Amino acid sequence: MQFPSHLDPLYDEMQIEEALARLAAEVDGWAAGAEARTGQMLLALCVLRGGVFFFSDLLQRMTRSVEPAFCRAFSYAKTENGAPLERMFVDWQQLKPLGREVILVDNICDSGRTLLHVEAWLRLQGARRVRSVTMMHRLRTDALAVPATTGFVYSGYEWLVGYGMRDQAAHYMNTRWIARVKS
Repeated sequence: MQFPSHLDPLYDEMQIEEALARLAAEVDGWAAGAEARTGQMLLALCVLRGGVFFFSDLLQRMTRSVEPAFCRAFSYAKTENGAPLERMFVDWQQLKPLGREVILVDNICDSGRTLLHVEAWLRLQGARRVRSVTMMHRLRTDALAVPATTGFVYSGYEWLVGYGMRDQAAHYMNTRWIARVKS
């Protein structure tokens, strides 16, 4: 693959596949435990829009069935890396988590604001247990939440693109690689 000159590759398709296999096995264990405790399938909640690629790939690699669900969250400015909006907006898509165990799936945990907000809402709505899984976890000293498990950990502040993460014009979301934008 020829990368655009303004990007530095971080993770290729093979590395993403390896992370997906590891994460799917872990979430399979969570799904089995949820069924044993509640008699219901694990509710798998995808944070749209960036999480859809990871969500779909993860669920397809699992051996246990889960119930897919979706919400759409807006918490960052689209034009500035890591710049939070004053308020977080979430469209819950008529989600009903009462009595359920939930796996929250997002492509990246940056500040943790989205995970924290969504998990708090799920608990207020009566979810029994909430765990989160992300493909990317950016290490930050000011993080509000940390995913329970993740594919890759990244400590830089560069803008990341690929595999659900986009540049300012929504390029590179549907790639099978992850790169950082050169400064």
